[in-house]
Amino acid sequence: MAAVAIVLAFVVRPSVARGDFRWLDIALVAYVALMALQLVPLSPRLRLGLSPAARGIDLRLRLDAPADPMADTPHPLTVNADATLQAVWLAVAIVLTFWCARALFARGGICAGARTIAGLGLLLAAFGIAQHATAPHVLYWVRAFRYTEPFGPYLNRSDFAMWIVMALPLTAGYLLARLHSRQHRGHELFTAETFDNTAMFLTVAMGLMAAALMVGLSRSGIIGAMASALTLWMLSERRMHHEGRAWLLGGIGAIALVALAYANTSAVATRIEDTVNRGMGGRLAIWRATMPIIRDFWLTGAGAGAYERAMMVYQPPHETYFNHAHNEYLQLVSEGGLWLVIPGVLALVPAVRCIRRRLAADCTAMYWTRAGAVSGMMAAAVQSIWETGLRRPANTLLFATLAAIAMSLPAEPARRALHDPMDVGDRQ
Repeated sequence: MAAVAIVLAFVVRPSVARGDFRWLDIALVAYVALMALQLVPLSPRLRLGLSPAARGIDLRLRLDAPADPMADTPHPLTVNADATLQAVWLAVAIVLTFWCARALFARGGICAGARTIAGLGLLLAAFGIAQHATAPHVLYWVRAFRYTEPFGPYLNRSDFAMWIVMALPLTAGYLLARLHSRQHRGHELFTAETFDNTAMFLTVAMGLMAAALMVGLSRSGIIGAMASALTLWMLSERRMHHEGRAWLLGGIGAIALVALAYANTSAVATRIEDTVNRGMGGRLAIWRATMPIIRDFWLTGAGAGAYERAMMVYQPPHETYFNHAHNEYLQLVSEGGLWLVIPGVLALVPAVRCIRRRLAADCTAMYWTRAGAVSGMMAAAVQSIWETGLRRPANTLLFATLAAIAMSLPAEPARRALHDPMDVGDRQ
């Protein structure tokens, strides 16, 4: 992924750290650089001065750890160098992808990108439903798993759901953008000129993605989808009249009914009962076990991607092994400490400001595609309270693409044709 992203960057040559994106891009570079610094071997005195708790993990997990900590050889801050190296390469790939997508969308192509994601969502949903119906414990109909139920190409149904809840609102926003553009030219809503083959394709894709979400029975995914629908509804307040918002609400309800038609009511009831009886699916126990890592590694973190190795020392007796925190935010803090939290926040603040400016300034139909992208990002943010699905590369790439759509500058042709942006996008 990193190699492909580097080649793409050489081809696209995105503009970095300029204009509205200056502080955002600087913060992203700082984040990746500090993550890479976790891999630099440090002297025992400096390493234990920055991360005293690393000594406890050394004694438990390293056979070569000397009795005298000052007699040790240089080691990095991370407690799992291999995992951190993989995290660094993934971060490089994601940041480069975001920059390239942002540059490409500024030149035009948001419509093509939204259609591509909708098509991928249609295929992914169909594949996931078929795989779950025929071989629920077999990944790609080849490799069987005893204690988990793969869904589509994912080992975890909640990871699958996270991709879906990001793609679904983007598809809805793009459909709204097309309808808005054609209505602006005087066409009625349900005519061949307005509701054309592309609109039908987008509608089918949305229905199948919603159905796959319900078949997967991811509780966090369903909550994320609700959050995305609420976000899109709130973003429509100043851009739609009451009749239009009524149609939007009806559309959200129709998609929900399609999803419910595929729901296994007994399985849904069992999942809800499990949530009530075990307290959010046992996640509270995992969160409590994560807090000591955050307390001991508050400055530099245990290392990006190193949560699983650190938990080998910190996990209390339990019937299952905690290989991730089931909360993206807790895991980020435990792995990065203030070392990575500070540049993360410094990247988040200008990103939110930029998105707000783009939404406020966009008077074209493309506003709805941006709103769909923002709704998808919000869905991932809400679902991340219970999951770490953004650690799956496919999900992170989609999140970066949504961020690029939300923040990209309007394409030059669209600026000259504000009243017909969808035709410009279709030609591109």
